Amino acid sequence: MKKLLVPTDFSDNAFLAAQYAAELCQKQKYSLHLIHFYTATSSAFDDAEQQADADESDLLKADITIKDWADRLEALYPGLLISFHNERGLLDEGLPKEAAREGYAAIVMGTTGVTADKNIFWGSNTALITAKAPIPVIAVPNRPIEHTVNKVGLLTNFNQEELLTLHEFTHIFKDSIDLSLIHVYKESDSEASISARLDSWLFNIREFSAVRHIDKLIAPIVKDDKDLDTIPEVVAQLIEENQLDIILISKSRKTFFERLFTPSVSKAITLALQKPAFFGKTV
Repeated sequence: MKKLLVPTDFSDNAFLAAQYAAELCQKQKYSLHLIHFYTATSSAFDDAEQQADADESDLLKADITIKDWADRLEALYPGLLISFHNERGLLDEGLPKEAAREGYAAIVMGTTGVTADKNIFWGSNTALITAKAPIPVIAVPNRPIEHTVNKVGLLTNFNQEELLTLHEFTHIFKDSIDLSLIHVYKESDSEASISARLDSWLFNIREFSAVRHIDKLIAPIVKDDKDLDTIPEVVAQLIEENQLDIILISKSRKTFFERLFTPSVSKAITLALQKPAFFGKTV
């Protein structure tokens, strides 16, 4: 049985991600493994005995809390096989190592943790994990999410690794989907040539039996439109307007995608992640 790996800092946001993972597990017959990484809050102490006492206290609290989490999830999702453990260390170092163990299909984690006002894609743990993980990462926004996955968006720049990301996604979710290819081009480029290039690229995707329908979401960067002055903002609008259920991001697009969630210098706004994002594994 494949497992979904769910890291937690015991925040409400992390529990939303755990619920998303639990629903996927129930639907696809996976099991779920919770993991919490803790660090001693007393690292400034010089006395080794005091340090050991602090470590033991941190672990005891985590043991109680993670068991409570497992019980809550089991009550919500009867029959779901849930395992858990705590581990001392930093999440961005320990989680990729745990994910490399046999049996894990994907990591599922929240887009914000305890510090909910700080977006994950601004130097946070989730951004680090998407860059290091040897398996796919599903980032879940801090709000209740409908688990229906019918309309899927794939950021495309006509790279082969996008096909690998799509393969990973269909292998984990196992549903038939409508796929939207998302591509933003320069205003000086020809829309007809971009559309023709996408049509050629479609031949690669039609090999996927899970993809029942494909459409193209293309738009130029319009410099005269003050609300759409960057590629990420155009992409975000396409995602919202077409009500996509989840977004797929290949390795080469991760840096690009992070820009969706950084403050805009010109307008001082932040684009928030409103849909789950599926990041292809790091190879």
